[in-house]
Amino acid sequence: MSALHLRPDLPPFIQDENGHIPMADDTANWLVIVTREAMEAVASPPDATQRRLLEHMTTFGSVATYKLEHGRAGKEETIWILKEDVAEWRRSQSDH
Repeated sequence: MSALHLRPDLPPFIQDENGHIPMADDTANWLVIVTREAMEAVASPPDATQRRLLEHMTTFGSVATYKLEHGRAGKEETIWILKEDVAEWRRSQSDH
């Protein structure tokens, strides 16, 4: 399975407090939805702004790829990134 990558035609955006990152892999277009809590938890101090979303797009993309690889994508080509998903992904990275 290939890693998700940004879709150059669609920039990330914030809507209803959540970050949205349009991404794709070899088979589908995906919408990665990052909860406010996940954006706040990814770095200190807690922040859920467009800037935080853009600064950590690579991390959120890696977390989304991890979820996809483990069969945990949502319906209709969405992948939700929760605070717990970021923590789990970080733990998995420290195991290597």
